[in-house]
Amino acid sequence: MDLIGALTSQLGIDSNKAEAVAGGVLGAIRGQVADSASPEAAAQLDSAVPQLGGWMEKAKSMLADPSEGPAVPDNGGGIAGMLGAALGGGGGGGLLGAAAGMLGGKEAQDIAKVGVLMNGLGLDASKTAMVAPIVVGFLKDKLGGGTFDMILKAAPMLSALKGTGGDDGGAAGGIAGAIGGLFG
Repeated sequence: MDLIGALTSQLGIDSNKAEAVAGGVLGAIRGQVADSASPEAAAQLDSAVPQLGGWMEKAKSMLADPSEGPAVPDNGGGIAGMLGAALGGGGGGGLLGAAAGMLGGKEAQDIAKVGVLMNGLGLDASKTAMVAPIVVGFLKDKLGGGTFDMILKAAPMLSALKGTGGDDGGAAGGIAGAIGGLFG
């Protein structure tokens, strides 16, 4: 599956924005895998998706470029730090703190960070909901059953992306619903 092609055609965005979406969503998933499972598990994701580092940089650069959307300051923590700063910091301030309180901890922070990325790229809640099944399908295709299941278990955000709706990705729930509630 061509993730960038699918995001471009289904969301009606250019390839630069599609790469930023891929980098933001997959970067957040990668971070959860590194935290919850191990750096080795995150390295498996890196191996399966060698473009991930470039896509993450694209997300970071597009959010920092005012011509592509609202600028988000880089506080030294990479894309997660930039998105966290845009939401009011990690502790409990701003929208990030409110989302974490409403939705529950680190997973909520990651969902809120992805929401800031989508909003910063000019994607409305309806387009955000379309991202979930595309990303889940891509990861299933790239990782294969056993690795996908391990990544799914290690990354609660991926479970939210997958939702409970079977193979359709359950996009109406999980991350799409959370982001829609925050930004729609």
